[in-house]
Amino acid sequence: MSSLAQEESRSISLNVTWGQRKRFADGKATVPFGRFLGYDRGEHGELVINEEEADTVRIIYAEFLAGLSYTAIAKKLTELGIKSPAGNDVWNNSTVKSILSNEKYRGCALLQKGYTVDYLTKKRVKNDGAVPQYYVEDSHPAIIEPEVFDRVQDIMDIRSRTKSFSGCTIFSSRIRCGCCGGWFGSKVWHNTDRYRRVIWQCNAKYKDKGHKCVTPHLTEDEV
Repeated sequence: MSSLAQEESRSISLNVTWGQRKRFADGKATVPFGRFLGYDRGEHGELVINEEEADTVRIIYAEFLAGLSYTAIAKKLTELGIKSPAGNDVWNNSTVKSILSNEKYRGCALLQKGYTVDYLTKKRVKNDGAVPQYYVEDSHPAIIEPEVFDRVQDIMDIRSRTKSFSGCTIFSSRIRCGCCGGWFGSKVWHNTDRYRRVIWQCNAKYKDKGHKCVTPHLTEDEV
């Protein structure tokens, strides 16, 4: 009896998988609408822009391009009282990063990013080429302009290779020293009096006592 139930479960799983892959091959995109920011399900299952949520997506992209880190953006959204895609009051940086890297906001769809490897446990794994993937351009209305989305991906790639990124200001991790290659960081001079000013200098200036970096500091106005 148990083997019959198991075989039935396997048969159902195969049919469901076949149906999903057929939709992917036909270029039909879908998302978990209950937990996906920016889109509602249309009359025929298509993606329809939810303008109120789309404004939040645009804020995230704009703040990222202005120099904020994932954590800083998450903190700002939390302070603004905006609900996360899961309906939570508190945002986390992984959610922000996921929104910034999801091609669906560009109006495209990478289909079959993951697949089920065990029909009994329903365990899913990332698709690294084991099964076909399909990239569909202009599959639905875009929230973010393609050139903006592509620019964000470039910056994300740079940040992933730059361990020192802080995202405190729009200049953070964007100025590299021409002498030693270190990143410039901000420092406040005369913090408690009327001569207060912000300067930027190489973070590695005094790191090596035997070879002091000679690149001069810059004022924020000069930057």
